[in-house]
Amino acid sequence: MIHGYASTNGYHHHRLRFDTPGLGKAGKTRLFGHFAYRQWLNDGYWGIGNGTTVDRATVGTGDEVLRKRYRYTLVQPFGRLTMREDLGGPWAWFAFLGGRYSVVQTYAGSLLEEEQPTGMDGGPAVQLGAGFLYDTREPELTPDTGVLVELAARAMPPWPGVEGQWVAGFASLRGFTTLGPGVVFGSRLMGEYMWGEIPFYDYITWGGLVPTIGMGGSETIRGVNFGRWRAPGKALLNNELRVEAGTHQFLRREIRWQAVPFVDLGTVFGAGAGADFPFHPGVGFGMHPIVEKTFAGRFDFAVGMEMVEEDDGSVTYEPNPGGYVVFEHVF
Repeated sequence: MIHGYASTNGYHHHRLRFDTPGLGKAGKTRLFGHFAYRQWLNDGYWGIGNGTTVDRATVGTGDEVLRKRYRYTLVQPFGRLTMREDLGGPWAWFAFLGGRYSVVQTYAGSLLEEEQPTGMDGGPAVQLGAGFLYDTREPELTPDTGVLVELAARAMPPWPGVEGQWVAGFASLRGFTTLGPGVVFGSRLMGEYMWGEIPFYDYITWGGLVPTIGMGGSETIRGVNFGRWRAPGKALLNNELRVEAGTHQFLRREIRWQAVPFVDLGTVFGAGAGADFPFHPGVGFGMHPIVEKTFAGRFDFAVGMEMVEEDDGSVTYEPNPGGYVVFEHVF
């Protein structure tokens, strides 16, 4: 699967993924590859903690310094190889090796330039991880029934020249239930905690079998800005109702469409101040094309909430819209 994405404000995210099952003498080994080029000239940094706010003066302003108060540039080529080995029945284990190189540039007057968290120097990084799976999903890509349970750990070892050293524990539960003809309810509960010297951009990465990024954005809380929330601990709940909306043929291939109302909810913890309302929601609706049970796309629109600090110090919750055109289900 090849995915290229670029926008007029300097956001690039190009990905190559492959999945090779049936390896080894018994055909129980599976190799995944995930390689990406990330170039975010307007990536966001709003501070660390669950109660960070946006200054009212920066909302809707045309002033260049105020507009870039919560922005910076991150260039980050990334690659990861993962091996999965079936243990019999629904059980399996996996291990991965990942590497990347980070370049960070700040804007004058930005919050990142002011706070200078760990990771400002960027540089190389290597990650190691392993975990266990209990997987009864059927079919795997667009499940109608079953669960996927993941327990894993990952680490950035203290090798010379790396940008930080940390370890993390990860857990995830996904469940799918058929409620009626063409109607599936899916839910994902996911959490992770990190210990050590953690670069600020690693707070929004997740462990597990498939690498996930963001605490906010298309893979986590839709309607919330990508990377809006950062802290050593993070937890996430996604709920989707996937309803068959029609089927047609295109180039002799069957395409099914799912109408998908959804609710996302997340929080971070372990550093910084907390919010009065500790969970950050995103609510929306999507149309998802499924091509012969081998490819899933998403056209999602969502509204989340932004915490804006007024001149008198009070906090106002304001709607924040988001639109997403990507491949693969959120979970």
